Amino acid sequence: MNLYKTTITPKSNFSSKLKADQLFGQFCWAIRYSLGEERLKELLSNYEQQPFIVFSDAFAKGFLPKPSLPSKLLNENAKEKKQNRKKIWLTLNQLQKGEFNKAKTDDEIKNLDKENVVIRNSINYLTFTTGDGFDPYSKDEFSLSPKDIYFLLDEEQFNLSDFLKAFTLLSQMGYGADTTIGKGVFEFEEPKKIDIDFFSTTFMALSPFIPYGLKCKKIFYEPFVKFGRSGYDRAYTNPFKKPLIFANSGAVVVFEEKQKLQFIGKAIKNISIYKDVVHQGYTVLLPIKDIQ
Repeated sequence: MNLYKTTITPKSNFSSKLKADQLFGQFCWAIRYSLGEERLKELLSNYEQQPFIVFSDAFAKGFLPKPSLPSKLLNENAKEKKQNRKKIWLTLNQLQKGEFNKAKTDDEIKNLDKENVVIRNSINYLTFTTGDGFDPYSKDEFSLSPKDIYFLLDEEQFNLSDFLKAFTLLSQMGYGADTTIGKGVFEFEEPKKIDIDFFSTTFMALSPFIPYGLKCKKIFYEPFVKFGRSGYDRAYTNPFKKPLIFANSGAVVVFEEKQKLQFIGKAIKNISIYKDVVHQGYTVLLPIKDIQ
C-alpha cells in the first residue's frame, strides 16, 4: 500500500469532528454515487482481508498529534501538567527523532479552530411550522483551519484516479452532519505520496482502531467511544449503529522486534440493521522513535 497526504481547506463550518471512521463511511457513499454500487460491493467484499483504503484523522496542517504516552516517556516537565496538556502538535521529523517534549500548542502553530454553539428551532416538516410554539435547541458547529489527512491506498484494488473522483464528490457533498444545509464542504490539494520507512518496533496510530487480538509488547492509548449512525439513503429508518470502543488516534504500540507495518486493526461488521455495513476499525501506523 502507498501512503498519501492531502490538505483540505474548509469552505463552510462543520457539524461533525473530522474522524477517520466517519470519513471512511462517507467516502464509501461517494464511491457508490460516483463509481456505482457494484464497485463499492466489490471493494468491501475484501475489506476484512485487505482494506483498499485506510484513512487517518484530520490534523493541523504540517503537524501530527503528540503520542498518548506518560509524561515521563515524553520527557516533559512533570510540574507543568496544565501546560503540557495544551502542547499537542509535533512534526513528523520530531516524532521520528523522539523529540516529544518539543510539542506546540494550537496558538503557537496558529491552528485557529473554533467551536461554536448555534441555536436552531425544531420544525414540523408536514406543516412547516414550529408546532406548539417556539422550540429551540442547541447544536455544536466547528470553524476549522486547513487540515492534513493521510491515507493508505492499495492501488491494485483502487487506483488514485478513482480516489480523486470519489473524494471530489465527497468534498462537494460535504462531510458529517447537516450536509443538506451546506455544512462540511471543503476543497483539497492533489494528494502527495509520502515515502517513509515503516520498519520499526514502535508505531503511533493516526486514527481510532480496534486493538482486539493485537500481539504486541506494550500499548498506550486513550479510549474513544463511537455512537455511529448511517447516513444518506439510510438516515431515516433506524440509522443508529451499536456503540464501539476504540483506541484513539495517538495510541502507541510497541513490539518485541522490528517489523514492517503500515496498518493494524480490523474491519467491523454486524453493528447495524443493515447487514452490509462495514466500519473502519483499522488505523494508519506511523513509525516513531523507540521509547525506553
